[in-house]
Amino acid sequence: MKYILGIDLGTQSVKAGLLCVETMRLEHLVSCGYPGAPLQEPEVLWRGTVDAIRQITASAPDPEIAGIGISGQMHGTVLYDVQDNIIGPVINWQDERGNEAHDAFDGASAVEYMNSLIDEEDARELGVDVLASGFTGVTLFHIMKTDRELFDRTAHVLLPTDFLRRRLTGGGDYVTDPTNAFSTGLFNTMRNRWSSEVIDALGLPPAILPKVVPTDEVTGGVHPGAAAATGLAPGTPVICGGGDNQMCMIGSGVFDTASPIMLNIGTSGQFCAVTGSYKKIAGIDTRSFINGLFAYVGAGLTGGMAYTWLRDSLLDDIRRLGLELDGGNNLYAVLDTLAAGVDSGCDGLEFSPLLRGTRRNPSLRASFSGISLNNFSLGHRARAVMEGVVTELYGFYKLCGELRTASITGAGNGLVESCLWRSITARVFELPLNVMDFENAVYGAALVAAQGLGLAGIEDGRFDFSFSCDPG
Repeated sequence: MKYILGIDLGTQSVKAGLLCVETMRLEHLVSCGYPGAPLQEPEVLWRGTVDAIRQITASAPDPEIAGIGISGQMHGTVLYDVQDNIIGPVINWQDERGNEAHDAFDGASAVEYMNSLIDEEDARELGVDVLASGFTGVTLFHIMKTDRELFDRTAHVLLPTDFLRRRLTGGGDYVTDPTNAFSTGLFNTMRNRWSSEVIDALGLPPAILPKVVPTDEVTGGVHPGAAAATGLAPGTPVICGGGDNQMCMIGSGVFDTASPIMLNIGTSGQFCAVTGSYKKIAGIDTRSFINGLFAYVGAGLTGGMAYTWLRDSLLDDIRRLGLELDGGNNLYAVLDTLAAGVDSGCDGLEFSPLLRGTRRNPSLRASFSGISLNNFSLGHRARAVMEGVVTELYGFYKLCGELRTASITGAGNGLVESCLWRSITARVFELPLNVMDFENAVYGAALVAAQGLGLAGIEDGRFDFSFSCDPG
């Protein structure tokens, strides 16, 4: 029986699983965690990946792994010198140095300075809503202006997905795919090529950027050294792979213009939809997708983190009072129960979920508003946080006014774990909500690999729902 190995290299863990080509179901899922800091040691990420794959190859009943698909954290930066050595840590999307004022940028931030250099028309073709700290392009520009010695040692730059693929294949060409290229902020998404106009305006050397190949293209085979470490067969085809957002969409059954929209409430919050043509909408990314399509993505930087913030704030207060509570996770259930006793609209209390600002304005902050004498109970605050997160996502949806959808596909722990959050989402959008409870990015990466190998199409996946909720 043939299988495809799917891998998702995240900021806090790497997950892997086997897609059975016969049943189109995901089996033998494993996860290996590591520190989720903005700067991560490449060997830590590689060891986590090796451990995850080794667990699968050691426990699965002699699977015939026909190929490997990869999903990876977007926007990150991996630097290589001319001898193919990695220079320093992996710099991921959480890095905030691009937002900090610096003398090298005349007292502005790297992001502000870069935006002043880029022509408005060229910027519209990038697809990104705004350049943001943590994007590969911002990181490169910041290093070029503030650490010239490091920059001059840099011969190539890749993204985390590409780093992992090259470790599996033992090297090879420096390539990436359009979904990851988009996330650099240097890619002309509309024309599917590096933006020579933006790259020239910033003074970056185009030679350090990788070649862009299709997401489902075979880019090499597993190197004997990687095979010995992981238990994979040498020469197993490795597909290029792509960014975790788009791989998660595919793994959730959102892969063409007839697909439902997708909402993800995890640590952050995302609205996603597939579109057949390029159009730039203020406040929305138009991202490169697979099969010549594009993806509208509205990214809230807080999302489910807001509910965790509320819970952690309460736990801190409880500890300060010298009280005890049986486990922090139990408090989520308590908050849900209290919030369920509050009517929609929270008696006028509103929450703006901007604990980390927005990409357009990182300095914005969250707030409660409409506070009165009778609407600031714990239940009111809990429900207001939930409604605020969903309202932000609904705002992204309304910006894409021409979209028509009959339902929502949901993902992420917020929607998986909370019946109330599902109910609020269906009511706000006035659409039925169907939620999946499995590793969508792993599944999406495996489906893309199956397509690249000619074993199945991304539309052949089994997209089973764990929960459904009607707007009533």
